[in-house]
Amino acid sequence: MVSDNLWQFIIFKLSAICMIAFCVGLIYLCTVFMDIEDTYSLISLGDIIQYNGKTIICIGGVPLLIWVFFFSLRTLLHKGIKPLKKTSWIGNAWLGISIASCCLGFVMSFIIPFMFMFSSYTSCNTDTLSNYYVINPDLCKTIATHRWRDK
Repeated sequence: MVSDNLWQFIIFKLSAICMIAFCVGLIYLCTVFMDIEDTYSLISLGDIIQYNGKTIICIGGVPLLIWVFFFSLRTLLHKGIKPLKKTSWIGNAWLGISIASCCLGFVMSFIIPFMFMFSSYTSCNTDTLSNYYVINPDLCKTIATHRWRDK
């Protein structure tokens, strides 16, 4: 009986460590490998806009990953294997904000291309410039991509 509880305790703590590592890894990937700084052009609405739906989904999902990280950390530091009984109002509020931002990011990644269809922006329909929207199609020739494979 004692060995079953010990085995459960080890599995419980190892799963919390794995979730922490998973969340840290995903947050790192979202901030390093996604062109988050180029999404600023979507907000400023300049002559050239770089838009990638995956980036919007990643930005919306980061608060949920942060919540899962802190929940896993709390689980890791909790004594024993009993479920956590107390919840904090800040944890519940952050969970609500996280779920709302995740859903909003997912929905906006599908709505934004339709907004471009009904605006004055046109897409640069080439393989390397498919994420760019411009006011004048001649501007597609002036775009220098900053992708890792071009370096």
